[in-house]
Amino acid sequence: MDEFLRKLAKNDYWSSLYSRAKDLKLKLFNNETDFTVLQVRFLNWLEIYNHLYIELAMNEELLSKHVIEDDIRTDAYLLYKRKNKNDNNKRNIPNPNQEIPSFVFTTKRR
Repeated sequence: MDEFLRKLAKNDYWSSLYSRAKDLKLKLFNNETDFTVLQVRFLNWLEIYNHLYIELAMNEELLSKHVIEDDIRTDAYLLYKRKNKNDNNKRNIPNPNQEIPSFVFTTKRR
């Protein structure tokens, strides 16, 4: 079922409609709340492909139209991005063993 949802989400019609729905407050479904599991999965794939096309337009490294069209390559790219993001987050965590610079404020004596 997920393959079918991905294929739909890649479709130009649904992709465009999703993009416009966010800006113009269009309804994709008859219901506005209590989405089914399929609707949530479909919206998730629409968001993923929308994000990929935005990255493609920004000439993101390692991303091409061919990567987006192939599910296996798309999954590999998403996995790479997730791992790369996690590695970058780990690098930004300060090491508690490192000395942390600090400021000491004093009053000026006359």
